[in-house]
Amino acid sequence: MSDEFIRVATKEIMEELSSISDLIKSSTNDADIENKSVGIEKHLHKIKGLAPMMGKEDVGKISTIVDHLMKKIIEGNKISNIRTIVVDATILMQKSMGNINCDTKTFIDSMGKQFPEALK
Repeated sequence: MSDEFIRVATKEIMEELSSISDLIKSSTNDADIENKSVGIEKHLHKIKGLAPMMGKEDVGKISTIVDHLMKKIIEGNKISNIRTIVVDATILMQKSMGNINCDTKTFIDSMGKQFPEALK
């Protein structure tokens, strides 16, 4: 894996996370996130593809989980506390991408227990 690929992929993922953050900032509750689920899912889908290819497996797993939840919402399902989940996931992914020490494992394990189908 070349340094150039890592640089470009990191930039792209950070841009996707910034876009998700912008959507979150204008959201105050679960219903707002539900209304923005299609946009959020598109950003997460790109992240879940790129992150593992550059060795950021934790970011890939987090984005896979939240992408799955967004798809469930798009299908018409309700997921309680989805705004908190998206906010927490986005912060963890941003920290991990910036190589800031953070506990992604606890989040992944917790979400995996709540939504086991998300990691299949």
